[in-house]
Amino acid sequence: MSGYVVIQRNPHSGTHRRSHVLLDLIAGLKKAGLKPRLFSNRSRLDEFVLRHQPAGDLVAMVAAGGDGTVDDLLNRHPELPLAILPLGTENLLARYLGFRLDGIWLAKIIAQGHVREMDLARANGRLFCTVASAGFDASIVHDVHSRRSGHANRWSYFFSFLRHLVSYRFPGMNVVVHSSRGVEKHSATQLFVSNVPRYAMQLPVGRGGDEADGLLEVELISISHIGALLWVLGWMFLGKPSGVRLQATELMITSSQDAAVLFEVDGDPSGETPMHLTISPRGLKLIDTRSAQSSKSAAAIPSDSSAAEPTAPAGKLPEIASLPVSGN
Repeated sequence: MSGYVVIQRNPHSGTHRRSHVLLDLIAGLKKAGLKPRLFSNRSRLDEFVLRHQPAGDLVAMVAAGGDGTVDDLLNRHPELPLAILPLGTENLLARYLGFRLDGIWLAKIIAQGHVREMDLARANGRLFCTVASAGFDASIVHDVHSRRSGHANRWSYFFSFLRHLVSYRFPGMNVVVHSSRGVEKHSATQLFVSNVPRYAMQLPVGRGGDEADGLLEVELISISHIGALLWVLGWMFLGKPSGVRLQATELMITSSQDAAVLFEVDGDPSGETPMHLTISPRGLKLIDTRSAQSSKSAAAIPSDSSAAEPTAPAGKLPEIASLPVSGN
């Protein structure tokens, strides 16, 4: 196989502390006859793709970061097969699809050239592929991102969670659901819309539906105080239904009060109500890892990107970033 592999790195997702993994990926791609190009500048990656895509020279793109990096890249280039080097805090999609923190392994998977398809969803036009939510947890996401000055770790979310236990007021939502059963109207104070059955901290959401069935898994929860929230979270961690569960092809969410309800998509702030969600069946192409799931040599994804990793020698990342036509 020959062609280019473009790599988008997120400098806030542990790439400096784990730069040896990026070095391994680049070396492995070269060994396989592919031409890696590493970017931290989004515009330069976009220019490179625009220049080479018409000639069919692009094999795949790699999101070297967390779920936010994945979303950012697929929103710009959903037509290219996507691989993930999981350097974020949760790495929900990477965990679900079997991507691992191993550059050599990932290079071999990309070189095999197997591609699978997965549904893509849209929230007010923005593509996402894992989970969108509105309510308590989305307010925490907005709070953490408004306070962050660099990489946000699980402690950032924990302290925001404690603040919300005192301050959150559970504003209501009206939810119009389109499905094979027609149009239904519901109310809720917490909403989860998922395409894969896991959320942050491995919290089960939805009913574990097929990621390529053209349907969104929806969970609607109605609670009005912190005690009920903690009870619901306990049931969810046990895998028990905590509200109304259904499948949909389209959702319209509006606030039922004067206060807007905040939204998050794949761990990033995504505005507030009103929110329109739709599904694009099999809209995402992914490098397929399933043929290598049984590999015992591949490294597991750490549960938190703040975990200790060997540090690459000083200057290594600038060397990678200055590879020919890579940009920085």
